Amino acid sequence: MPEDPLFTSPVVHASPMELVHEGMTVVDSAGEKVGTVEGLKMGDPGAATEAGNELQDEGFLGDVAEVFGDEREPDVPAPMRARLLRTGYIKIDSPGFLIESDRYVPADQIESVAGDTVRLRVTKDALVKEK
Repeated sequence: MPEDPLFTSPVVHASPMELVHEGMTVVDSAGEKVGTVEGLKMGDPGAATEAGNELQDEGFLGDVAEVFGDEREPDVPAPMRARLLRTGYIKIDSPGFLIESDRYVPADQIESVAGDTVRLRVTKDALVKEK
């Protein structure tokens, strides 16, 4: 009986982004630790703008969340926000308390994912910081 290729073919990932998960260590192209993956969002290539990705009015509870810092992600200027929504991104929790702000990495700046480490194509200084 022939084998079913659906069950015997190796898994092929279209991009390194598909291998990323929260808690992974992130290093830049120079090998410097940038932080850990705090969150991620797969991209929407059809998102030409950020329209449609706005938070909806959730009444009183939505207002409370906004007051206490539950801002929309990614929290960056509009042109970069639109790019991140198109390509997908990871949010990096940078080390240090109040010294470093969190950073965002567009999916196309991920060089590789191996083990529990995400390696970037760029240095830490090229990453966009959270507002």
